[in-house]
Amino acid sequence: MFLSPGEKILKYRRHYKIKQEDITGGKVSKTYLGMVESGKKSLSKKMSVVFYKNLKKIVETLGEEFTVDYDSFIESAEEQAKKYLDAVIKNEKIDNKWVIEEGILKLNKANQNRYIIDLAEIYLKLQNEAEARYMYEKLFKRVTEIKKYEKEFEIFINLCANHEKYEIITLLFNKYREDILKNRFLKNNEEIYYLYLLSLYKNKEKSYIEVESEINEYLKIIKNRVIRNKCLNILAEIQIEENVEKGIELYLLILKKSANLEERLNTFYNLGKIFMLSNRSSELKNIYLKLSRVYEKKIVKTAEEKFRLLYQLGKISEYLDKQVESRAFYIEALVIGKGIEVPLNEVIDIINRLFKMFEKSDYYSLISIEKEYLRILESYEDFKPVVKLFEYYYKNYPHKMEEKFNLFGNYLE
Repeated sequence: MFLSPGEKILKYRRHYKIKQEDITGGKVSKTYLGMVESGKKSLSKKMSVVFYKNLKKIVETLGEEFTVDYDSFIESAEEQAKKYLDAVIKNEKIDNKWVIEEGILKLNKANQNRYIIDLAEIYLKLQNEAEARYMYEKLFKRVTEIKKYEKEFEIFINLCANHEKYEIITLLFNKYREDILKNRFLKNNEEIYYLYLLSLYKNKEKSYIEVESEINEYLKIIKNRVIRNKCLNILAEIQIEENVEKGIELYLLILKKSANLEERLNTFYNLGKIFMLSNRSSELKNIYLKLSRVYEKKIVKTAEEKFRLLYQLGKISEYLDKQVESRAFYIEALVIGKGIEVPLNEVIDIINRLFKMFEKSDYYSLISIEKEYLRILESYEDFKPVVKLFEYYYKNYPHKMEEKFNLFGNYLE
């Protein structure tokens, strides 16, 4: 799409079967034209006029209209790419990702980085986190240090965390380790340390002993009490893998040290998960009662934390076979979570659980949630709920199966 003047000449010559000497008009050698066409030599202004006039005359002699004006003819591929990308950014509308990729490749490195950042921001505005993350990944494959890109780095690493791209987080941290440890411009250094340690644990690439050792080293430099507790939570999860009782003891210790509601809730959520995995219904009922009181008193302020509380209450009540309460918690969580930054994997999990528990009478609720699921699929591909959805239609509305196969087939290809 973005061609140099030489490439444009070659394109027209091949299309109309024009000889090189017809273009040069005897003014320069065919070798010179060949080097211009291949990009080995730049086209001088004087010869660009000659080539343009000869090319236009030949095409019109053949009875065709030559629609390219001189200014467009001499415009470089990079200039064309910049014009196209500027229009995309100005209009905040992305129609063709392949053309965008081609445009970026036509730019020099400095311009590439600038446009990649601008495009990533457009994708974020369009709520397409997958493409935004891809753009930031392109950026950090190119740059060797964080300086000048602190804001983009923090956005990228949080996008990776939201989408559980733990391998990328560890690669990023190791690539820029020195910058991260020394760079005072990063506003959330200690949060980045935590995400790195969490990723080490989630990746399972190192032994638990090695991960535990790294956590203890970073605990020596982490001052923020909330982040220290989050790191201790990783240690507790490691303990759970080896000895459930020791892990629970560590969580109870963390609970005693918690100084605010957010920390206490986080520990309750973790204990709830452990009690579900270890089939401790009596302890789980106590967690459920504590979380229910928090919900009833409406003391959780932010929409993000309300979503998380409802999600945890939904899972625990589902485990305790409180299906009506569970479904109500899940639906309220989806309503609150729409349009705010919550983990998409948790939203997908809620949708999956709801599709599994819906009855025939819940058809209109299901349709509403199905639309939300389709919207999320555009940027976060998780097809597990599709199976539950098809099971619902097969059981209750089998005549709609073909319609739904066609609808989801566009995403499953």
